[in-house]
Amino acid sequence: MSDKYSEVIKANIAVHSKVAAIYSKTEPHFRPENISVVEKILKDLVKETSAKQLLDLGCGTGFMINLAKHHVGRVVGVDVTRAMLDQVDTTGPAKIELHEHDTGSFPAEAGAFDLVTAYSFLHHLYDIAPTIGTAAKALRKGGKFYADLDPNFFFWDAIKELEGKPGHAAYDPIVQREIDAVAHKDDQMEKEHGIPTAVFNDAEYGKDVAGGFKEEVVREIVLKAGFSDVKFMYYWYLGQASVVNDASKPREERLANAVLVDSVLQSVMPLSRQLYKYIGFIATK
Repeated sequence: MSDKYSEVIKANIAVHSKVAAIYSKTEPHFRPENISVVEKILKDLVKETSAKQLLDLGCGTGFMINLAKHHVGRVVGVDVTRAMLDQVDTTGPAKIELHEHDTGSFPAEAGAFDLVTAYSFLHHLYDIAPTIGTAAKALRKGGKFYADLDPNFFFWDAIKELEGKPGHAAYDPIVQREIDAVAHKDDQMEKEHGIPTAVFNDAEYGKDVAGGFKEEVVREIVLKAGFSDVKFMYYWYLGQASVVNDASKPREERLANAVLVDSVLQSVMPLSRQLYKYIGFIATK
């Protein structure tokens, strides 16, 4: 394990220990509209694999555990931050086990799991290869690894290019909000929570330092780890929030419009991929 690998783990523990109590209330992926999308994907994967056991890597406060425990009999969650694990609701129909451990070196039971998940997590790592190796080891043949809501390099790169350029003040508010979120999130966290910017950036290493994930690079790592196939997905296009939250239209119409725009952008991939903020994938063992 390199010094930087360890530093990034320590940064994650420091940051997430600070925000653990409010994490589930402030992170956007806990919004109902996102939960419904993720639960549909999870239910489809459970059905496809006849899953009974699921391993959740980087489980945090239990976003995926809260969904999975209604669809499988056993859920194992792994996270390095004790304060986050302390927030997990372990009640419900499934057997839930929690482990305070680095996901890259977690001694998973070989071939014991039908599904492995890593939701909004891989970008917190210095090196994703060891964690993807854990997922590959843990899965049985034919099992699935679902990772999602990680930063899409092509979006982040395009937004960074706009910061400080002539005409910066004339950008549409939609664009300016993304510039502020990409370029100044670390300043916001220092102001609101007293987290030093260098520590916050290390805790989001895959986004703030590495600049997000390229599909081509991740595919190579996943296949090298022993997966037979991987399919990528792009989510949340620039301006989608404005379409969904347009108060001048009924909710059903807003959602339908958002789906329509998404279907057009998806049809012109890869030309449109820099308009999508997040990337995810489903890999088959």
